[in-house]
Amino acid sequence: METGAPQGVQVTSWLQAVERHVLEQLCEGEAGRELIPCLQTLSPQLPVSYSLAPIAQLLSLQRSPCVSLLGWDTKQFQQWSHEGLGHRRESSSAPSAILPRARLLLVGYITDQPTGNENDGNLYIRDASGCVPCEMSQFDWSCLGSLVFFPCWTYIPSHHRGGYVEVMSPPIPVTRPEVTAQVPAGSSSMTPESATLLLGDSSRSHGSRVSVSGQLSSVTSLVTIRNKTFFFFFLQDTKQSVPVIVQVPSKLSWNQVLNVGDTYEVTSLAFSCLRGSLQRVFAVTSSSLLVSRPQLSPSISSTPIMESSENLREPSETTASHGRPRERATGGQCKEAKTLTYKGVVTQVLNAHAGLFELDGAVLLCMAYTQLRNGGRGLRVGARVEVCDAHLQQSPSPVFPTLVLSCCLRSRLRICEFSRLNTPCSLFSGSSNLYLHLLFRYRLRLPEYLWVCHVIDQLQDKLCPRLVRQSCVTRPHGSGAQGLAEKLLSPALSTWPNGRRERDIQEEMVADPHDCPLREGEESSQRLLWSRYSLRSGDLSTPHVLLGVLQVSSSGSLLLKDQSSSLTCLVLPAPPVAWIGCVLEVRHYHLVTETIRNKDDQDQRCRTYVVFLARDVRILHFSHSSSSSCPVPVSGVQPPSKIPQLEASWAQRHLVIKNLEGRRLKPGHDKELQFRATASWVDVQDFSPEEGDKYAKISDKGDGVSKVVLLFSSSAVRWFHFLQPNRLYRLTATGETDLGIFERLSAPPIVCAPRCLLVPADWTLEDVEGTTLSPGAADVLSIEEALKKSSSSSLLSVTGVVSSRSICDTSSTRAVPSSTHRVPDTFLPPGASIKVNLTQPQNALSASVYLDVSGGPYPLGLLPGATVMLQALERKVSRSGSVYLRSVPTTHVSILSPPAEIFQDVSAPPLVLFKQLTGTPAPQRAVCSVTCVLNMTLYWDCSMCGAAFILGACDRSPSCTSQSGVFRARAWVKAEDGSGEAQLYLQDEAVALMLGVSRSLWEGLQGRVLTRGKVVAKSRGRSEMPSDEDSKDPLVDHMTFLMSRPAISRPLLLTFRQRVVTAGAAIPASSQLTRFTRGEREYVTRVPAAPVVTCVQLQKAEPRALCHMIRDRNQSAIR
Repeated sequence: METGAPQGVQVTSWLQAVERHVLEQLCEGEAGRELIPCLQTLSPQLPVSYSLAPIAQLLSLQRSPCVSLLGWDTKQFQQWSHEGLGHRRESSSAPSAILPRARLLLVGYITDQPTGNENDGNLYIRDASGCVPCEMSQFDWSCLGSLVFFPCWTYIPSHHRGGYVEVMSPPIPVTRPEVTAQVPAGSSSMTPESATLLLGDSSRSHGSRVSVSGQLSSVTSLVTIRNKTFFFFFLQDTKQSVPVIVQVPSKLSWNQVLNVGDTYEVTSLAFSCLRGSLQRVFAVTSSSLLVSRPQLSPSISSTPIMESSENLREPSETTASHGRPRERATGGQCKEAKTLTYKGVVTQVLNAHAGLFELDGAVLLCMAYTQLRNGGRGLRVGARVEVCDAHLQQSPSPVFPTLVLSCCLRSRLRICEFSRLNTPCSLFSGSSNLYLHLLFRYRLRLPEYLWVCHVIDQLQDKLCPRLVRQSCVTRPHGSGAQGLAEKLLSPALSTWPNGRRERDIQEEMVADPHDCPLREGEESSQRLLWSRYSLRSGDLSTPHVLLGVLQVSSSGSLLLKDQSSSLTCLVLPAPPVAWIGCVLEVRHYHLVTETIRNKDDQDQRCRTYVVFLARDVRILHFSHSSSSSCPVPVSGVQPPSKIPQLEASWAQRHLVIKNLEGRRLKPGHDKELQFRATASWVDVQDFSPEEGDKYAKISDKGDGVSKVVLLFSSSAVRWFHFLQPNRLYRLTATGETDLGIFERLSAPPIVCAPRCLLVPADWTLEDVEGTTLSPGAADVLSIEEALKKSSSSSLLSVTGVVSSRSICDTSSTRAVPSSTHRVPDTFLPPGASIKVNLTQPQNALSASVYLDVSGGPYPLGLLPGATVMLQALERKVSRSGSVYLRSVPTTHVSILSPPAEIFQDVSAPPLVLFKQLTGTPAPQRAVCSVTCVLNMTLYWDCSMCGAAFILGACDRSPSCTSQSGVFRARAWVKAEDGSGEAQLYLQDEAVALMLGVSRSLWEGLQGRVLTRGKVVAKSRGRSEMPSDEDSKDPLVDHMTFLMSRPAISRPLLLTFRQRVVTAGAAIPASSQLTRFTRGEREYVTRVPAAPVVTCVQLQKAEPRALCHMIRDRNQSAIR
């Protein structure tokens, strides 16, 4: 090489090394002479302190990130470093170090073919020793195939062998390849408007070729489907936009060159149809050329560009005219997500495997719904990026930032400026990716996907790496055994709505209007998030029984109370008045927690209550029982008295409730409530045998005197949950003997005014069961009838199923100003009301109901799926002609039945064999028979403290004064189903069913055990006959006889849960020595220990049903 640089030993040696590198690694002869002048354009003196390293050495020896800045002095580097640290300050979690400088020179050929003749659309730097991927923020198409010198670049090694180069400034060409093709001078191109007309002409030959010129409006990401890589771009003019697909391998690198807003001419375009669609597009051919043209028309902006997270907020009316997009709701709280272009700095890599990044410390970037080119090379903390055609959604998840930018297949991510920080690059991989596996398998929407990411992250924080390897947690199903996270999430994800159609990749990238899974997002402008969480009693690993005394609070709410605390409850249907003060046992219930969270100040309100059905209640003790001994437990509900035959001398009258109003604050009081009920006085005749099942004859007097309005106030509000329309009640005037007291207290103050009776707090109310009066035909309307009702002058009552509910601002829906006082038993914030969508399942009709519940307690059980009756609603018509319903101060919300999901008959657990048990705690079923009863215990417990209960008194007496007990039974048995044995734990009624004893015999045993408190009987062997040994205890002998009867060995249908060994518990032996006898010989061998299971339900099985179940079980086992 010849050069005018000063000669010297060091310079001569350096020049020789450069010449040797050019000849050996670049295979250049005379062309290599241009390298030294290129270097001197940046450094007048020869950079003898820099060395040229082959790419193979760079990949193998450089193990840490570095930056090379040829020609930079110290001042320039310090300023560059200071600007990079400014990006770091936007994220406290980012490292503080700047990339260290390395004195390396990088020279090579820019190519889009990493090996051989394969093109994948990415760029590489190649020399004779190897090839390294590179990322460029700006790329000149003329440099492709040229020998270039890189003055400023960064090398980022990966976790595995190798790395990639970030080109921070345009490369300087040393040589350029010969231009082989040019656009003919006389060629003409058409506009996108004319090209659109050609696309619509189906008779156009597929062999035709056209040229199109237009402004580039959008470019999609590179997408690889079934080993074919392609992308789309769109050319537009002032009227039309045409799609162009690029799938020719040699043209895929156009994706690196195209800049939105520039004008291009594309030649030799063919006509093509998308696979499986009628959509016609232009297709780039191998002879197509891409030529940049001068801009012929004003720039056309397709999407707004935002450069700050503040610009992503909801625009106000004053700023809407400055080009910022406005959203238009598509209905309810669900809006169509808007698309835009956003520029920002990566401040945190939240989860590279899930495709989650943080921009500007405030915006979440989700790349899971697109294919991240090159695995996200360049997406390091501190990098400035441009996200084009991204979907903006607000608050899709409470555990992530409020603003979320999510990219679909039509979006594109571009690195505008590479990071200057010494931060690693966590590459995104689609193979063996649990997040993407769950996303595609269950077709998750964005809120669902973010929830899944949050759960997996929490799981890893709890277990990895000290307790469980991370690969065991996040291993997807396709890579072998199912990972821990997928096992945890699959049951929940499987219950989510089905029917979501599979993504059409090409339609998603081309269709107009655009359609993708991110098009609709939750962008509620409400500040309040209303959620609920429910738990069934059967979902608990250890069964919990609710036991307490039913009481009523001062606000009229039902409480299940013991000495430690109380729990608000909702009993459906309304319980009898006689239940007040009774000890109730509930085994099947649903625990509900409703939460309202304020997104602005994170204030949270919670309300927890329990929902159960009246038929699932077991009354252990009646409040009015005068017996001093323990009453016999009664299952179910004891009906009230047929006809009033009370011996009390107080004045009594009977009434039928016609209408109920909701509870409201008493005027002039801060906390006291009141409610009104419209009723009719009725006469009840004595019961006569000829009446059959009718308990009473009800005769209305027919005059206006029988109508009365009952006003319940203060402590009389306790009757609210017990009153039901068209039910007969007895009102007793405690302390009064004159029947005229009812007329005197209800006398109207003026003529023609309705009678109104203020019910004193010490008066009592009782149910009178008999013939339930049927409501009038016009009392309650269906949704269809309410919508068609022509008159809106009168209030109406409607019934339906709650399909959805939401919190809305009441400024436009409240009929009267809300009270400023704190209402008891409400957790809604001030100024908030409820919008309920009621549906009619028969014909899918729905109506919107706006409820202002700020003046009274919050109605429990107003859950999606619940059947409700709303009384006293106004029928309104909106300006657009839509009919809706609105509450008034007297509106009453009544829950008729809970959501079907709470108490519906869930699908039966799977039928299994004992040998197939794997340790899962989920319910399972088996057809089995008892082979041996190991032991059985019968005992009585105190209903209050749980201590032993003997002879009608608690064993802890006198400290415990309880006089009621609960009978219990438990037993350990061995059961077999033909495949193996299991140790089975039974309790209470399941023990009686296993023994096969009659109800009278079982009750007789309870009476015998009551005198002793507890009796235990143990097996004397596996023989069916009892031992000759006399226990000298007739009760124990009788129990032993029942345990050894052949009747226990009959087919039974068992629903059970397998017991799981918890941490710290003793691990049972995997096998045990067992003795077998064959004729006169005995054998001792080790037999695997039987699994231990707990009975959930035991049923008698009919022979025909057993045959069907066994057949289905065997067929499923074969499959």
